[in-house]
Amino acid sequence: MPENISLRLPQDTIEALDEIARKERKDRSTLIREILDEGIKEKRVDLAVELYRRKEATGWQASKLAGVSLRKFYEALQTRGVLLQYDERDLEEDLKALRGE
Repeated sequence: MPENISLRLPQDTIEALDEIARKERKDRSTLIREILDEGIKEKRVDLAVELYRRKEATGWQASKLAGVSLRKFYEALQTRGVLLQYDERDLEEDLKALRGE
């Protein structure tokens, strides 16, 4: 169920939101929800990449956390300049996932 959240924003942020909303022919609330949804998706990918970089998650685990396919996750690693770390643990995770375990 949706929940109302209130927050204080600087005037220049409000003006920028209103300008974008006007140009996209949307109301401010719709625009804010869209921006938050996009930001949350990006933040989940950032977190997953960081966990992967620190070897706290396999590629498969990190892609699930990020909410993207393994291929998309590997693309995110490449975009952020993180080297692929693939070892036996990753292979085992991939095989389990393929078997549906």
